[in-house]
Amino acid sequence: GNRQSMEQKFIDTLDLSDYVIIDFKNDKGKDVNLYVAYYESQSKGESIHSPETCLPGSGWIFKDAGKVNIPVDMNKKEMPVNRSIMEKSGYRQLVYYWFPQRGRILTNAYELKLYTFWDALTRQRTDGALVRVITLVYPDENVEDAETRMQGFVKDIVPVLKEFIPGG
Repeated sequence: GNRQSMEQKFIDTLDLSDYVIIDFKNDKGKDVNLYVAYYESQSKGESIHSPETCLPGSGWIFKDAGKVNIPVDMNKKEMPVNRSIMEKSGYRQLVYYWFPQRGRILTNAYELKLYTFWDALTRQRTDGALVRVITLVYPDENVEDAETRMQGFVKDIVPVLKEFIPGG
């Protein structure tokens, strides 16, 4: 992959502890962008920002938004993710995102807040992350092709992420 960086003004606004943005290219030349934002501690005003609230601010329109379960290992274990098609200026992108939080995979902002509050009380922990994966739906393909690429990428990246994002 090719590591990217954010402008400091965005880092300051997001108030995250660490992040990584990497553009990966498969053997067919099709890109998948990985963004992981890690928050060592979350509190009011200093917490994870959902892509559903950030990306529309830059002109992306979310369509076909919902949740799907995708296979993440050889045993066909599934993981829930948020899934949307985003459109802007004639481009379509497929986006998956989820929130790894202290041993849980969450997909809902209200769950995120509830478990952060609960874990602050019971575990004295509020750390967590946002994982977002995006790929273009290229002109020579359909959404199902992009879906196959994304699911394969997520299946490959989830075990790696477990090494870097603290669990339960």
